[in-house]
Amino acid sequence: MEEYGLRRVAALAKSGELYRVRRGLYLPAKLWASLAPWEKYRVTIQAVHELALTPPVFSRESAAQIMGLPIIHIPGSIYTVVSPGRSGGQSSAGIIRANAIVGDPAPWELSGLRMTPPPQTARDLALRLPFTQALPAMDRVLLAKPLPDAPLNGTRLFTREDVLASVALLPNQTQRRRVERVLEFANGLSGSAGESLSRAVMILNGFPAPALQKEFNDSRGRIGFPDFDWEEFKLLGEFDGYEKYSAQRYLKGKTPSEVVVEEKKREDRLRAKGYKVVRWLWEDIRNPQRLIRLLTEAGLPQGEPLRH
Repeated sequence: MEEYGLRRVAALAKSGELYRVRRGLYLPAKLWASLAPWEKYRVTIQAVHELALTPPVFSRESAAQIMGLPIIHIPGSIYTVVSPGRSGGQSSAGIIRANAIVGDPAPWELSGLRMTPPPQTARDLALRLPFTQALPAMDRVLLAKPLPDAPLNGTRLFTREDVLASVALLPNQTQRRRVERVLEFANGLSGSAGESLSRAVMILNGFPAPALQKEFNDSRGRIGFPDFDWEEFKLLGEFDGYEKYSAQRYLKGKTPSEVVVEEKKREDRLRAKGYKVVRWLWEDIRNPQRLIRLLTEAGLPQGEPLRH
C-alpha cells in the first residue's frame, strides 16, 4: 500500500497535479500557484523544519520571515546557523548554513520553529544585504511595539544598545562598521517597510533627513501624522502602500474610495497650513530614479550620496 501511495504521488507530481515543496513533501499544484511569493517561502521554511533530523535554527531572511521582520526581496535559499565549530557556510539543496556567532544568545522559538533573535537577525541582514534591504528590518527591530508572535516569557522590545551588543560579537571591524552604518540611520518611528525603503533611497542619494510621523493639527483638531516632514522646506512626503487601500486593518470598516476621499481632505488641510505634499507608490521606490525625480521636482535638494 505504501509503495502504491508513493507511485501515486510520483504520478501526480509528474502530471503537474502536485508540486514538490521539498523531497517527500507535496502540495496541490493549484494551491501552491495561489500562494504569494512570501507565503511560498514560508511554506518552504516549514518543509525544511519538518524534514530535519535536528530542528534547525533559521537565520537571516528565513528568521525575519518567521518573526515578521520585513524583507524586501524573497531569497532563493533557506538560511540557518549551526553551532560554532561545526561545518558551516555550505549550501545543500537550497539550504545555506553558517556558523553561529560566538556569544549570541539562545534561539527564539515561534510556532515550533527556532531562529536567531531579532537583534541578531537584523545584524546579520545588515552584514550581508544592501543598505536598502537591511534598513527596513533594523527599523522594525527598534519599533517600540512587540513583533506579532513575540514570546511572552522574554525580551520583546529592543533598543540600539541590544543591537550594538550583538554587533560587538562580530569578529572584525569591517563587519562591525557595516552593521553600525545601518544602525546609525535606523529609526523605530518608521511606519512600514515601504517607508523604510523610501528613506533608504533618500539616504543613499543625499537627501536631507526627514522627521518621521510628526503630529499635525489645525483649528479643527488633529490632521494626522505624515510619513515624512522636511520642515525647513515646508514639504511633506507620503508613501502610499497598497495595503492602505485594501487591508481591513487600515480601512477600519471604510471602503477604499472613502479612504481616498479622507486622504484628499487631510492633504487639503496640510496644504492650507502652507505645506506641499508629495506622494509615491511601491513602483516609485522599486525604481529609485522615479522617487528621486519626485523629490527633486518637489523642491528637495540633493547633497552628497552615501557610500555604503
